[in-house]
Amino acid sequence: MSIKRYRTGAYESPLSPPERHEGDDDERLDPETPLWRKILLSGGALVGAAALYNAYARHGVDRLPNLIGGDEGGWSWRGRRIAFTKRGAGPAVLLIHGIHAAAWSYEWRSTVDDLAQHFTVYTIDLLGFGRSDRPAIRYSARLYISLISDFVGQVIGGPCTLVASSLSAAYAIVLSARDPHRFPALVLVGPTGLTRLNEAPGIRGDAERLAIDAPILGTAAFNALVSRRSLRFFLEEAYASNTLVTDELVDVYYGTAHQRGARHAPAAFIAGQLNIDVRRALRRLRQPALLFWGEEAQIAPVEEVRGFRALKPDFDVHILSPAGDLPQDERADEFNAILSTWLNRRLLSSGLTQNMPPGTLVASPPTPPAS
Repeated sequence: MSIKRYRTGAYESPLSPPERHEGDDDERLDPETPLWRKILLSGGALVGAAALYNAYARHGVDRLPNLIGGDEGGWSWRGRRIAFTKRGAGPAVLLIHGIHAAAWSYEWRSTVDDLAQHFTVYTIDLLGFGRSDRPAIRYSARLYISLISDFVGQVIGGPCTLVASSLSAAYAIVLSARDPHRFPALVLVGPTGLTRLNEAPGIRGDAERLAIDAPILGTAAFNALVSRRSLRFFLEEAYASNTLVTDELVDVYYGTAHQRGARHAPAAFIAGQLNIDVRRALRRLRQPALLFWGEEAQIAPVEEVRGFRALKPDFDVHILSPAGDLPQDERADEFNAILSTWLNRRLLSSGLTQNMPPGTLVASPPTPPAS
C-alpha cells in the first residue's frame, strides 16, 4: 500500500489532510457516510489496535518456571491443575500468597528454605495465579476458602499451620475459626477483612469484572494495568525501600501477570468479588495467632492493627521496620527468626506431627509460672 504525501506551501507533509479528488472512493473521508458505519470503522480500528497491543505485551513471555525451589507438585482440583512445592520435614506449614494482579508463591522466596529446617513447608499458587491453571470461571472468596481447605485435607493430610498475607490471610482466618484442630496455629501478614476488602460487591462489580474479562479490549485494559511501569509503581508502593525494586524483580512479576488467562482472577479481585468480612471469624478464633505488619506499609496501613487486636486481644503482634507491605521479604531475616521461634514454641513443644489425622487433640504446652 502506497502512502501519498500532500503539499502544504513550499514542502510536502505526511501529516497534512489529503485533498479530495474526483473518483476517490474512500468513504471514511466522506462527510455523508452514515454514522453507524463511522462507528463500526472506528470501533474496528480500536479493536485492531488493542489486539496488536496485547500481542506486544505478551511478546517474549515464557511459561513460568519454579523460582523458589523445592519438590514440585501438581494437584487436580475440580478439573484444574494447582501447582505447589514441598520441602523439609516436621509439622506442616502452608504458605499462601496474597491476591493482586501479579500475585504468586514467589512472594515467599525469602521464607521457604529457612522454615524448611524444622518444618514441612508447602507453597501453593492459588487458582488463577502463578503456575496454576487460570480458567475463565467465576472466582469468589468461597472458592478460595474451599480450595485451601481441600488442599490441606487431600494433599497435606493432617494438621497444618497457615501462613498467609493480605486477602488470603482473611481466608485463613475464616478457615482457622471453623476448624481449630486442623489449623492449630495461624500466622497473618497485613490481613484484610475489617476495614479493607470486606464489603460485598454490587452490580457495579459484575460490570467491572465483565469489562476486564472481555477477550480483546478487556485484555488490553488488564495489560495496561500490569505494564512494567505500572508494576514498578505498585512494587515501589509495597516496599519501604525502592532499592529493592530492581528490573529483575519487575520482570518476574511481569512474567506472571502476562500468562494466558492472567486477567480472570484479578478481574474478580478488582470487582470486589473476592472480598470477605472476618469480624465474626476473628471473635471465634481461639488458637494461637501471630500477626506481622510493616511499619511503613502504604497499601495496608499499620494503624489497622488496632482493629485486629480489638477483636482478638491475645494476638502476638510484631511490627517490623523499615518495612512496607511485604515484611516477609523486606525484613526477611527478622521475619524468619520471629516466625521460626514462634512456630517451634507452639508446634514442636506440643508434639504435633504431620502424620496426625485432622481433628487430633494436642495438649497445649504448660504455661510458665509467673515471675
